[in-house]
Amino acid sequence: MTLTPSLVIYRRTSDGRLRFWVRLPGWLFLATALVTMAGAAHLAWRLPDIFDLYALRNRVQAARSERRAERAELLAVHDRLGLIRRTLAPVVSLNAKLASVTSLAESSGECAAVGSAAMVEGGFGSEERFAGQLTAMARALMEEIVYQEGRQRQLAQVLGERALEFAARPSLWPVHGPINSPFGYRYMSSSREFHKGVDIGVPAGTPIVAPADGKVVSAGYETGYGLMVVLEHKHGISTAYAHLKSVEVEPGQEVTRGTRIALTGMSGRTTGSHLHYEVRVNGQPVDPMNYMLN
Repeated sequence: MTLTPSLVIYRRTSDGRLRFWVRLPGWLFLATALVTMAGAAHLAWRLPDIFDLYALRNRVQAARSERRAERAELLAVHDRLGLIRRTLAPVVSLNAKLASVTSLAESSGECAAVGSAAMVEGGFGSEERFAGQLTAMARALMEEIVYQEGRQRQLAQVLGERALEFAARPSLWPVHGPINSPFGYRYMSSSREFHKGVDIGVPAGTPIVAPADGKVVSAGYETGYGLMVVLEHKHGISTAYAHLKSVEVEPGQEVTRGTRIALTGMSGRTTGSHLHYEVRVNGQPVDPMNYMLN
C-alpha cells in the first residue's frame, strides 16, 4: 500500500478530548508552495517595471503641475496685455480725433482687441499655440504704442504751430453728461427724422460754456428748439445750443473758449432736461462728437 502524505487536522471538543476534523492531501500543500514561489519569483522579475511605473507616475504628475503653472503664467500675460490695450484705447481715440481736427491723415481710432484665453482656460488648447498668439499680440501692441507716440509728437507740433487757429475750433464739451441721443437718423413718435446734433443729458440749470473762441450771432426763441444760442467760429464753423433755461450772452458779443454762455433747461420741443448741441460746417450739420475732445 502506497502512503500518500497528508495532513490531519483535529479539534478539541468541549470535554477536552481531540477529535478528528478534516484530512488534507499533501499534494495541496506542495502545489500551494509552488504557486507561492512562482508568484514571488514573478514579482521579483517585475519589480524593476513597478519602480519604473512609479517613477513615470511621478513624472506625469510633475508635468501636469508644470503645465498648470505654464497655463496660469500665460493667462496672467494675457490679462496684462488686455490691461495695456484698455489703457491705450482712449489714447488712440483721442489721437484720431485730434488728427481729424488738424487734418492729418486719420487713423482708425480703434485699438485691436487682445484674443480670448478661453481655449487654455478650458484646457482645450495648447500652451505652445497660445504662447505664439500672445507673442503676436504683444508685438502688435508694441507697434501700436510706437506709432501712437510718434503721432502724438506730430500732433503736438501742429497744435503748437496753429494754437490760435485751434482756439477757434469747438473742441470742448459745452456740458458734461451722457449722450442721450446721438447725431444721425432716429425714430420720434413712429416717424424717422434726422437728428442734427447730440443731446447731452444734464439737469436743468447746468452752466454751458463756449467750446471755442467765437461770436454770438443769435440768442432767442426758435420753433422746436426753444430758447437757443448760436455761436460763429472761424473756418466756416458755427455751434448751436437749444432747449435753454436762460441766456447769458447777447448777439454780437465776442466770447472766448470756456466762457459761460447759458443755462440748460427744457424749452421748446423736449421731454426732459438736456442740451441739444449742434456743430455746423458752412451751414451743414456734422457730428459734434468728432470735435468734442475733452
